[in-house]
Order: sequence, then structure tokens, then C-alpha cells
Amino acid sequence: MRVLVSTWIIITVAAQGLGIAAARAQDTAGDIAYDVSDALRPLQARGIGSLRLGAWLLTPVVNIGQTYDDNIFARPDDEVDDFITDIDPVITLASDWNRHQTAFELSGSFGFYQANPDENRRDYSIANTTVLDVWAGTQLTSDLLYRHAQTPRTSPDNIGASAEPLRFDERRASLEFSRDLSIFTLSLSGTVKRLTYSNSEAVGGGTINNSDRDRTDSGYAITLGYEPFPQTSASLSVGYENVDYDDSAQFGGPDRDNNGLAIDLNASKTISELWSIDLNLGYRPRDFADPSLDDLSGSKAIVLGADVQWAPTRLTSLTGTLARRSYETTQAGASAIVGTFATLGVEHQLLRHLEVSAGLDYNLSDYEGATREDRDYGLSLGLEYTLMRFLAIEAEYSYRERDSTDDSADYDKNTAYLGLRLSF
Repeated sequence: MRVLVSTWIIITVAAQGLGIAAARAQDTAGDIAYDVSDALRPLQARGIGSLRLGAWLLTPVVNIGQTYDDNIFARPDDEVDDFITDIDPVITLASDWNRHQTAFELSGSFGFYQANPDENRRDYSIANTTVLDVWAGTQLTSDLLYRHAQTPRTSPDNIGASAEPLRFDERRASLEFSRDLSIFTLSLSGTVKRLTYSNSEAVGGGTINNSDRDRTDSGYAITLGYEPFPQTSASLSVGYENVDYDDSAQFGGPDRDNNGLAIDLNASKTISELWSIDLNLGYRPRDFADPSLDDLSGSKAIVLGADVQWAPTRLTSLTGTLARRSYETTQAGASAIVGTFATLGVEHQLLRHLEVSAGLDYNLSDYEGATREDRDYGLSLGLEYTLMRFLAIEAEYSYRERDSTDDSADYDKNTAYLGLRLSF
């Protein structure tokens, strides 16, 4: 097994990049790109500047605020509320070279609970994306990521018997080799992701061993891209994915190792500043090593995605998302979670320095092979007031609810946040 993992590492260090910065929307002359949501707009367009250090640009941003949560453990009853002090810094260092590009990002998400310090959040990550122009029309892109984080109490895979959040470490490496062929692009990619989970303290004492969750995800793909016109593109990707658990059966559970093809067809179209449409149709069957786990095939293996962004005015943008895909799970009896997710959001620049937003979301989680089914609902309202270029006030209220066939997984909660965003 270790030989297999080592082989995958060698393959991925020669094959795919996920591009942590490539997904950020671009605009021209510093204008706000109203065809995308506020979260995807370039930092400079949101009044966040950078500090030049020779041939490098340093962009520091930090959010500091206070959150009130009326159900921090996401329980159906015996709810516990608390105040949380949030500190979320992000520092980006990006090259400004004529040729080749590299960017480093160091981020953190720290939450300190007033009455329940065992719930304190100390998440952080460091990432690097590098693009090498090998020769004209040929690029080599690498991505590296290390992340230490904890699973939210609202996660379907959260352990109810744990007295503290489930914490894990993620290491990811990927490489992509791409070549422009006139209106076509051909790329070869590969990636490997390693997840390891820490043991946690059990309610009432003792330790919960979470090593049965440790796994290595890996895969490779060949992608043919097509861009006949500016702001119009399509691609077809064919690959193979493998999920290798260290020992998911060590405590009597099933062998959750699985693998399968990954076929994806994508299309993207931007119409002036009014519309931006991204569509995805895929097929990702999964064969599980343990016969007690249901394989994913037929309609269960279909992947769907649609992102639509509409700007009816220069001051208003609406976004809609519909997605369907499968996720790993360690829930007893279930081989995977087949999730269908939908969101609807609106942002409006009410005044020159005041932006208001609202959002709705719905998530249906079907546990394949088990009787459990979750329906999650969410509502959010927010505002951002820019006092000056480097200082803004942010406020948000959100309501979340889960209706599950497993009564112990039901919950509803209200959260309210008030904070400052500081930037250069």
C-alpha cells in the first residue's frame, strides 16, 4: 500500500494544479466586475490594496468581530449559546513578473468561545500556486496546500459523542501541464490529497480514536478545452480517481476504499456585464471494496452543476447555484452522501459606501445504502459599510435548520456577527 501511495505522489508531482488564484474573477481598469458576486471580485475592486515590495505585491487583510450563536453544538434540544471572538487574517504575497507567476497565501480562522473554550477554533492554512511559462503556449502549474482545521458541529459526519470538535490535517499537491493549440487547449493533470484526523476526547471521559477516517485521495485526468470566441469556452475531461483509507475496518466497520472514472463536460459563457453562466455535467461511478457498501452507478453517479450570475443594474447582482455530487462519509451503513445543493443570493449597493446582501440555500443529503436523509435550510442577511479604503464594518445574521430522518441530527440555530475588516 505504501508503494502505491508513493507512486501516486510521483505522478502528481508531475501532473495537475487546482489553481487557488485562477478562479478569481478579472476586471478591467479597476472597475467592479458586477457580473460576479462580491466574494469573487478582485481585492482592489473592493477597496483592498496591496503593498509593493520590489517585484512582489503583499496584500494583508484581517477580519475581527464578535459572533453570537444560540446553539453552538447544533443539538435538537438542550441548546447551549455562547459569544465567540473571531479573528480571520489572510496574507497574500504574489509575484509581479513579466514571465512566470507565483503566489503564496497564509490564512487563519480563529474563534475563541467565552464560556466553552473546548470549542475554540484554531484553523490555518498555507498555499502556493506557481505557473511556469515553459515556452510559448505551454504552461506548467503547480499547487501545494497544507491546512489544519476542524469539522463544524453542523457537519453530517460530526461525532455526537465527542466533547470537542473533530480536527484534521490536509496536505495536497497537484500539477498540470497544458498546451494551447489555437482555439483548443490540451492538458494533463494529477493530484494527491492526504487527510489525517486527530483523536478527540469523549463525553464523560476517554478518547475517541479517529484514525479509521485517515485516507489518501488521488487521481489524474486529460482535458481538452475549446474557446471559439472570447468569454465562451467548453471542456471535456476524462480521468480516474482513487480513495484509499489507511484502515477503515480496524474498529469493525466496512472497507471504504473506492475508485472509479471521472468524466466531466463543462461550458462557460459571459454576456457583456449582464450574464455569466457556467454549466457542468459529469458521470462519476464508484466501486467500493466492501460488498456491504452500495456502489454508485446510474443516476446516483451523475454530477450536475450550474452557476448563473446576473447584473440587472450596475448596482445589483444576483447569483444562483445548483449542484449535485457525491461525498465521502463514515456514517454506519452508508457508502456515500449524494448531495443536491441550491443557493440564491442578491447583493445591492444601496449607497456609495453601503452594500446589502441576502441569501437562501437548500441542501438535500441522501445517504446511499442507509435510510438517513437530511434536508438543510439556510437564510442570511448582511451589510458592509466602508468607512475608508482600509476599514469597513460588516454585519450578518443567519438562520440554519436541519430536518433529518435521524432525529438526533436535527437542529436549528441563529447566529449574528458584527465586525471590522482591516486592509492595506
